[in-house]
Amino acid sequence: MTDSASAVADSSRINPGKKILIFVPMIPFPLRQHGISIRYFPILQHLSRSHTLDLVLFHPRPAEEERVEILRRICRNVSVFRNPRYLPHGIFQRISTYAKYGAPWSAPVSLVAHGGSDIERIIREQAGKDRYDVLLWVGAFLLPHLMSAMPLKTVDKVLVDFIDSPSLIRKREKSEPNRYELWKTIRWEGEVIRKMDETIYISGFDSRTVPDALTPGRRRRIIPNGVDFESYTSAKYNGITSPNLGFLGNMAYHPNVEAVQWLHREVFLPLKGKTPALSLSIIGRDPLEPILRLGQEPGVGVTGDVEDIWPYVNAVDLFVFPLWSGTGVKNKILESMFAARPVITTPIGNEGIDAVDGRDILICRDPDQFRKETSRLLDSPEERRRIGENGRNFVRQRFSWPPILKAFEEVVAANG
Repeated sequence: MTDSASAVADSSRINPGKKILIFVPMIPFPLRQHGISIRYFPILQHLSRSHTLDLVLFHPRPAEEERVEILRRICRNVSVFRNPRYLPHGIFQRISTYAKYGAPWSAPVSLVAHGGSDIERIIREQAGKDRYDVLLWVGAFLLPHLMSAMPLKTVDKVLVDFIDSPSLIRKREKSEPNRYELWKTIRWEGEVIRKMDETIYISGFDSRTVPDALTPGRRRRIIPNGVDFESYTSAKYNGITSPNLGFLGNMAYHPNVEAVQWLHREVFLPLKGKTPALSLSIIGRDPLEPILRLGQEPGVGVTGDVEDIWPYVNAVDLFVFPLWSGTGVKNKILESMFAARPVITTPIGNEGIDAVDGRDILICRDPDQFRKETSRLLDSPEERRRIGENGRNFVRQRFSWPPILKAFEEVVAANG
C-alpha cells in the first residue's frame, strides 16, 4: 500500500461487484494520519477494485477537500457530515440525550451524540439512495444511532468493525471506571454482536472482552491491521547517534504521552546517570505540550511530524514502549519490529501482536525489569540484532496486508 495520491485507482475503473455503503468517523487519508486511516485506506483501496463503494464520513472539522478528493477517486460517492460531537447543542437537546441513554437497557452515553435523531435521519437517507449488498460501520462511536435506524430495507447485510472493543476501552479508563457505564457497555456490545450479521475486531484479545454467554452462537471475526511494507526504506537519519532509546507514535494520544513520560522518568534518566551520552528520540506527529517540554530536557529529541518515519526509526538502537493503557494492535510496535529494531514493551503492548517474549520481543512488567533489560540490550549489539531480525520475520509472516485484505474480502463477499 502507498500513501501517495498517484497510487489511488481512478473511479472509472471501479468494478461494479457488490454495492457497499461505508460509514467512517473521520477522513481515512493520508495513510498515517490516524489509526482509522492506517486501517481503512488500504481496505478502501482494495475493495474499490472489485466493488462499488459509497462512503459517508462524520468528520470532526470542516473537511479538507484535498483529502476527500483522493477518496472520491476510489469511491462512487463520498458524503461528508460534521461529527455531531463538535457541533453546538442546546440545553434541551442535552437533557433529552441523558434522559434517553440513562436507562439500563440503553446504549452507553459516551457513544451517542446530542441530536441523535439527525444522525438516524442521515443514516436512513444515505442507505435509501441505492440498494446495497453491504453496510459497513466503522468503530463504536455513533453506532447506537445505526441500531436505532435499523432495519434498513435497502440493505441486505450489516457489518460492524469495532476495531477496538468499547468495553475494553471503558475498563482501562485512566480514572476508576464507572461500574454502571461499564456494565452497560458490555451488555450493549453483546447486543450489537447478536444483532449484526458480522462483527469484526482488530485482535483476539479485544474480541474476548464480552463473555461468549452474552452472544450464544455468534461469531466474532478477527482481522488485524497490516504494515505498509512497500513504503519501507533503509535510509538512516544521521542526527540520532548511539547509544539511544526511541519511542514512536502519535504524540497527541494520551496513552502514548503517559508512556513517554514514564519512559523518561523511570528508564531514561536512571540509565543516563550511568551513560551520559545516552539520548531519547520521540518520533511522532502532533506532540502535546508535555512532550514538547520533554524535548527541552538534556538528551531528549522530539521530531514532531516527519515526511518519512523510516530514516528516524532505522537510527534508533532500541525502542521502549512502556504502555500501561490503550487497546487494540499497536501499529507503532509493528513498524518498529518490521524495521528490525528490538522492542521492549508491556503485556498490554503485545496484546493482539502475540510476539514470543525473548525471541521476537521483550516483555517487562515493572520499572526495575525495564531498566535491567534496556541496559542489557544497550550493552549487547548482537542481542539487539537477534531480536530485531526475529521481530521483523515475525511481522512479515503475521501482518502482511494481502492475507488480511483477503480475509476482509471474504467477510464482505459472504452471503448475509
